[in-house]
Amino acid sequence: QGRKDVSECHVLGDDVPALMQKLRAHATSCRVLQAQARSQAAAEARDQAGPLLSCTDVLAEFAQLCSRLGLVGDGRNARLLYLALVSRLLDRPTSVVLKGPSSAGKSYTVETVLRAFPQSAYFALSSMSPRALAYSEEPLQHRMLVLYEASGFSSDSGTYLMRSLLSENCIRHQTVEKTAGGLRARLVEREGPTGLITTTTWAALHPETETRLLSLTVRDDKEQTRAVMHSLADHASGAAPAPPDLTPWRALQTWLELAGDRDVIIPYAQELAHRSHPSAVRLRRDFQTVLNLIKAHAILHQTHRRRQDGRVVAELDDYRVVHDLVSDLVSHGAQSSVRPTERQTVHAVIELYHANDDQPITVASLASRLDLD
Repeated sequence: QGRKDVSECHVLGDDVPALMQKLRAHATSCRVLQAQARSQAAAEARDQAGPLLSCTDVLAEFAQLCSRLGLVGDGRNARLLYLALVSRLLDRPTSVVLKGPSSAGKSYTVETVLRAFPQSAYFALSSMSPRALAYSEEPLQHRMLVLYEASGFSSDSGTYLMRSLLSENCIRHQTVEKTAGGLRARLVEREGPTGLITTTTWAALHPETETRLLSLTVRDDKEQTRAVMHSLADHASGAAPAPPDLTPWRALQTWLELAGDRDVIIPYAQELAHRSHPSAVRLRRDFQTVLNLIKAHAILHQTHRRRQDGRVVAELDDYRVVHDLVSDLVSHGAQSSVRPTERQTVHAVIELYHANDDQPITVASLASRLDLD
């Protein structure tokens, strides 16, 4: 007491070893201080999350939030992205690719969803070098990597590292470095689990990457374009609603990170497996995606779920919501169904072909028949 630092104690003749021993005896360990800070932050986040923790349909509330933020459409993509971001807390996060033509609003959709999450939930990039995943010091464990354009990691080495991170939940990259003693091997390790959210104008990504992601498509029809223009006009004319308070939404995710339960059991999982038709090998991954989304929905509504041996028990309602969101996407990915837009395109080609005396047709004539840009 009364001393500035250890050096001053030494200069003034204090018994420094005895003083240090006394200080250590009365000190609080860093681990305890961290636990206290974490507990306090979790309590503050729970208070800020407020009504969202008592909400029985968070995704429906989120769809309304997106509408107030200026996102137009049915909101399915936004709800799926939200649920995928929640799945970052699991051992196998759900990865998503949002597909559509340029200016269709892919990045805007992702940006809108991310506004409801704290920075600790994701790491967003426009692009990255081939080996950036291996050498970056940015924590990726239980976070979503957001890459706004899939072409930003189109190199072979970059996509390979990405696939490894998504599949093995880690990266083990062996490299060689120059040292004073010559060339030496060094093992670079990055820990997951990590999920990926990206966008693309391509119809499909690399086949080995495609099977690891849930593919969503943005609407590009005239009705959607008109709705977007009216939304932009509302903001330009001052008719748009005031920006909503996003604090409760970010606080909800902070509480889930710090104090929420992440261990979920699905008591009807075997029944789902029995009723699912094994029509394609990729369903092995898609079925896991469905289970993870069910778990994410249960985690999101855990204050309304019962516990079994300390684990959150998913209800049928968790499956109902996920089924409504992804059933057609999974069927299409397994090639067991055809999307309405594809069926409509095929019929248009057939009609134009016969109307043109069985002669090849142009893309322009097809676009005109489908009333597309």
